[in-house]
Amino acid sequence: MQGVQSQRQSRAIRFGWIRSALLLISVFVATVTVGSTLGSTVASAAPAPTAAYVSVQPCRLADTRLNSGFARLDALTIQIPARGICGIPANATSLALTLTVDRPDAAGYLTAWPADQARPTVSNVNFDGSQIRANSSITRLDASGNFLVFTSVRSQVVVDVVGAFVPATSSASGRFVARPSTRVFDSRPGPKPGAGANITLPLPSGVPADSVALALNVTVTESSAPGFVTEFPAGRPMPTSSILNVDQPNQTRAAAGIFPVSAAGVALYLSGGGHIVVDLLGYFTGPSAGAGTTGLFTAYDPTRLLDTRLTSPLGSGVPLYPGGGLELATSQGGAMAYNVTSVDGNAGFVAAFPAGTPRPSTSTVNSVGGGDVVANFAITQVSNRGLGFYSGSQTHLIADLQGWFSGPSATATQPPPANTPPPSPQPGYSSCTTDGISSLNATRAAAGVAPLATNPAAQAFACSYALQLASNPAVFAHSPSAARDGAVGCPTGENIAAASGTSPSTLISLWYGSAPHLANIKNTIYASAGLGFVIRTDPGGAQTIYGVTVFALC
Repeated sequence: MQGVQSQRQSRAIRFGWIRSALLLISVFVATVTVGSTLGSTVASAAPAPTAAYVSVQPCRLADTRLNSGFARLDALTIQIPARGICGIPANATSLALTLTVDRPDAAGYLTAWPADQARPTVSNVNFDGSQIRANSSITRLDASGNFLVFTSVRSQVVVDVVGAFVPATSSASGRFVARPSTRVFDSRPGPKPGAGANITLPLPSGVPADSVALALNVTVTESSAPGFVTEFPAGRPMPTSSILNVDQPNQTRAAAGIFPVSAAGVALYLSGGGHIVVDLLGYFTGPSAGAGTTGLFTAYDPTRLLDTRLTSPLGSGVPLYPGGGLELATSQGGAMAYNVTSVDGNAGFVAAFPAGTPRPSTSTVNSVGGGDVVANFAITQVSNRGLGFYSGSQTHLIADLQGWFSGPSATATQPPPANTPPPSPQPGYSSCTTDGISSLNATRAAAGVAPLATNPAAQAFACSYALQLASNPAVFAHSPSAARDGAVGCPTGENIAAASGTSPSTLISLWYGSAPHLANIKNTIYASAGLGFVIRTDPGGAQTIYGVTVFALC
């Protein structure tokens, strides 16, 4: 893990409470250390023998919430046995997985890797504190059929299996056929699917009826409520598993992966409701394809191929700019299975495609901005020039190799992309941090007042409004009460503050030192609360932290 240190003098403090237009100015000095939660070195790759995909009915392998399916090696690492469980073949060498973190203690990352290897410096899932986040992975097993999962902070972990790879030097079934990324379903022209919606999609045109799986990118956008998406073969029972989670309304979350299908197609269940978009990346052959070697999979130990925060084809520490692109040269053809991560990106998307070919009208990974760190699994055909990336907004990009599917490469016909800096530097925004309720509750306890529960809706609104304050510092005012009450679902109060620097404790101390803000903190009518802190970094390097506490009667 690479750390980033900064020391700033802090000044120009502003804060308010819900019943006043109070604006106070003061001066303080603070020294802070900010750490990143992504690794940044390259591990050596070790290819496994070629293998064919075998469909497995989606099944829950391990769930730390239920203390099932794993052995704990230490506070942050678990070992999961796989062979002979959930219908996984005894000779399986790799698994297609969905990895989910559930309400981690703080921001961090998850890594999965073979149990016979040292932990690599890569990540599969990135998350903020208290989030529920999922991503797919192809993870190699060790000789005993085990793999390990590590989280950088304490978190509940859920692991679902959707397929396996078994050794094969030639096979009819289970070989990958790459397709140009194509949108096959988009609910947005029509009404939004509601909570509990079931959507059945037929096999896309050109996909044989006996295909065993599809490689898809599934996106939920404009989510109606917290929930999850489950994928399973159409016409078969819905399993207890999930491929994608959203933890608040109006989110956009994507999850690519390998998903088993039937001749009737693929079924999607949305527990919380929202619009859904599905992009096809390719399919896995069935018995009618005839024996062959094209499309067999070779697993690699996880390996970092690209990190624009360091040295990359763009230069040293140069991000992808809005409308910019890069090409990653590869030494072999076919299709790459990898994890792609957008780091500290503005709101937007990144698309991956064969370098030097027309860019598809689909996305590979989506960032909501505000310093978001978001990862997504991908399978992308390469060209004779390698792998291409296009970004609709400014972001750093990381790519971690998981394996290769053999096959032909596309032919590059277009010139290499440019990556032109925007006309003027743009401010950057940190991801939202939410710690601090324990401090508020200590103050309430000292006053003989019951503690506040953590309110996820209030926390989400606090994060959203802290980012809004940071994005428009000229307008420092409370959020509209009607919007705040509506988002939380009951009457609310609010404290806001801003100060130079990066420490949330500075803003909490300011609230303690102000009578009306302290009265909000101690108010007996409030039952729960959510806090959000966002740091704005201006082009010249000055940093300002913006904080919001939303108190709720419910």
